[in-house]
Amino acid sequence: MVWVFYAVVIGFLLSQVASLATTVYLHRASTHQSVIFHPAVEFFFQLNLWITTGIKRVEWVAIHLYHHLHSDVEGDPHSPLVFGFWKVQLWNVVLYRRVAKDLKVLQYGKHLKLSWAERYIFKYSILGPVIGIGIACLIFGWKIGLLLSATHAFLYLFFLNNLVNGLCHWSGYKNFPEAHAYNNKWVAWITAGEGNHNNHHARPDFARLAVEPSEPDFGWILIAILKSLRLAKVKWAPE
Repeated sequence: MVWVFYAVVIGFLLSQVASLATTVYLHRASTHQSVIFHPAVEFFFQLNLWITTGIKRVEWVAIHLYHHLHSDVEGDPHSPLVFGFWKVQLWNVVLYRRVAKDLKVLQYGKHLKLSWAERYIFKYSILGPVIGIGIACLIFGWKIGLLLSATHAFLYLFFLNNLVNGLCHWSGYKNFPEAHAYNNKWVAWITAGEGNHNNHHARPDFARLAVEPSEPDFGWILIAILKSLRLAKVKWAPE
């Protein structure tokens, strides 16, 4: 049963790659425009997210902007203070899919300029994960490929995102008492910095989510590396 262990580990690592692309590209760059990436880097992020999540960027951006406009009050798409902790913690993906059908919410993403690939290829959201599962099966064999894909899907859809939208809006500590949400360092470790959620709600336009040296933010580390390679321009980041 060693193959099971390898499949779960690879699935976890894959979920971390998807989480990194989510926080860096979908969240910090596309939604809050705190960083601008070179077109080649943008394409890599788009391809990564298409294969690992099938997420449509317009939907994600629109829903997150709507969340900021209605944080933890009626209208928030996924607040545990509105829906209850366990409903968000366990069924965040269901809440996401429900609000993704709301045209009133989706209008908040219409300002995005989509790439050619997004308009003609990546719009087929189901096709991306199907290709990703197929690649995993070709590389690792069908047993490991299917198990690692299932592990990744479970962690990304039912655990990691849920911790940010659920737990981090329910309990933790605050650096900014007046801002919504809470920080949780353990969540930040496994979500590439998204667990620094109180910091983010206090300064949504900042590319770095960590404030204290002890707060992990792998997303910012990746941005800093890309910036040093002149593949990214940071618009906002605290010193």
